[in-house]
Amino acid sequence: MPIRTKHELELIPLAIGGKELELHGITKWDSFVTDLEQKGEEYISQFPFWVKIWEASIVLADHLIVMGIKKEMEILEIGAGMGIIGLFLGAFGHKVTITDYEEDALELLRMNVEHNGLHTVSVKKLNWNKPDLTEKYDIICGSELIYNETSFEPIISLFKKYLQPDGTVFLSHDLSRMCIIKFIGMVPGRFEIHNMIKTLRGEDKLHKVMIHKLHLK
Repeated sequence: MPIRTKHELELIPLAIGGKELELHGITKWDSFVTDLEQKGEEYISQFPFWVKIWEASIVLADHLIVMGIKKEMEILEIGAGMGIIGLFLGAFGHKVTITDYEEDALELLRMNVEHNGLHTVSVKKLNWNKPDLTEKYDIICGSELIYNETSFEPIISLFKKYLQPDGTVFLSHDLSRMCIIKFIGMVPGRFEIHNMIKTLRGEDKLHKVMIHKLHLK
């Protein structure tokens, strides 16, 4: 069933790094977040993470844009949801493959790539437990990826399989989410790890976001 049939959509203007995109998004996504806040951990497996623009994705997108990534680098975004990182990197002319597993997320991503004319961006389905990508990437990135320990091993395997020699992983998350901290502690010693905290001022609060940079030795 097409996403327009299941959900009411709206166009959301979003600017990062001096560029503005118009993104198709779910109109009443806040009801999903309210359910998550009320039901807690048991609802996480059912929560559609792709319905919301997460602050951590905005912070990481801005960080990567400011870095000045070389245009010839191949970038992979995993667990993309709304795909903020990949879409904005694409707006700056970078070659990006945006991936997710949820069909609704993938449909929305394709709509937003087409709507914004992002010709260097491709969208692919990716199952972390049965990955079938054929390329390797200079940068792998993602935001708010890890909410339980069952994701640890599949994501580490993805890094090993798809990261170029001397490649780099960038992960971001709200500072209050601690599961990924445990994940970082489990990453094999092949990576040199740097952590930094950045802030994003929202309408009603200041968001503290952790960025982890994992560089393959």
